[in-house]
Amino acid sequence: MRWDALFEDLETQLEAAQTAELTAAAAEASRLEASRLEFAERLRAHRERELGLQIAGGQRLVVRVGAVGADWLAGAVLPHSVLVPLTSILAVDGMARAAARSEPSASRRRLSITAPLRRLARDRELVSVFGTQGLLASGLIAAAGRDFVEIAPTRRDDLLPRGSQGGGARSARVIPLHAVAWFRSESADVEQLSPRSGLS
Repeated sequence: MRWDALFEDLETQLEAAQTAELTAAAAEASRLEASRLEFAERLRAHRERELGLQIAGGQRLVVRVGAVGADWLAGAVLPHSVLVPLTSILAVDGMARAAARSEPSASRRRLSITAPLRRLARDRELVSVFGTQGLLASGLIAAAGRDFVEIAPTRRDDLLPRGSQGGGARSARVIPLHAVAWFRSESADVEQLSPRSGLS
């Protein structure tokens, strides 16, 4: 009987050690997987859900997530749609723990914020551009460069003074993208900013 009890005790200890080893291995695998995730993948897993975004400058947006690109998030803050550079997001509330979704399309993964900006320019959508100190400009996107956006005012009262070398033409406002906290479109159609809508 003593031998039986000894073997049973040894078996119990071995099973406990194996269980602990498997648990530790699973935890390490989970930590390793989490270490490879990107912020955009966490956001992408919450498509069609509302998230609270703390934006640079103290602004807070409750956004229904539409599309997420390499460095941007598009969503709805009804009755408007918004476009938010990921670099301006300071914190996010409402995310499901460990939820993540990769983008299977390599071309869509590479879409930078200039892609939806060019789409807005093509569709002649009225936009408002906000920085950390508030509104920077409102109007139509005249150009979306690699690191800037040019906003043409739509009302004569909004036109800036004549430039010294403008040949008499009124100038638009040029805003470097690093100064932008978020964009607001007067349209609530978030799908127009989605990679599935044929952004290029």
